[in-house]
Amino acid sequence: MPRGGRLVICAVMCGVLAVGGLTELVMRQQAAGRFKDRMNARLGTSVDVAFGRTPVVLQLARGAFPHVEVEGDDATFRRFTGVDFHADLEHVVRSGGSLAVHSSQVRAEMSAESLAETVTSATGLGARGGGATVTPDPDSEELVIRTGPAGRLSVAMRPELDGEGIRLERTAVRFGEREVPEGLADQLLAQAPRELDLSGLPLDLQPSRLTVTERGLRLDLRGRQATFEN
Repeated sequence: MPRGGRLVICAVMCGVLAVGGLTELVMRQQAAGRFKDRMNARLGTSVDVAFGRTPVVLQLARGAFPHVEVEGDDATFRRFTGVDFHADLEHVVRSGGSLAVHSSQVRAEMSAESLAETVTSATGLGARGGGATVTPDPDSEELVIRTGPAGRLSVAMRPELDGEGIRLERTAVRFGEREVPEGLADQLLAQAPRELDLSGLPLDLQPSRLTVTERGLRLDLRGRQATFEN
């Protein structure tokens, strides 16, 4: 074949590849945008969506996405706010006006700052004046809540999974360096709830592991087959 003919063929092939790549990029952005619209409304924050290496053009043609990754930060997660999360959705299939998900895994990270608002509001400690802070202690697997004047009242709680919720087991109450007697602690904290409900989460998510980290609290969840509206 003459050299000029080979150059023409190469130019045509490059043009086809360029058009195909541009089409894939546009389709990927459009598909991600539709997922984002659904997730943003549910989580109260903006998310990033990825579809793996399989061309989205093929996934759309099949009407199924083998693996979808969703990431976001500063999300609202039931009673928790300021949540960073990473979600893996397996085998997402479009069905009429809905999306069916075969299974899902979510890791949610809650910082000490976000826990200060969530946990103290749930326990009522934030209303005792002077604000409140939460300090995670991974070694003892506890959260230490400090409140009152100069943060002198401290309440150590060990969060544990209990069915579809988180139970806050009180381990110690101190004022300054002195430990508050159990009877007096019961009176001071009589109205403080001890559980955070996690039932009825989207995608039928169930908590599977709870970990106190240096940053705050990590919650792992797993979801079975579930459907949500498109």
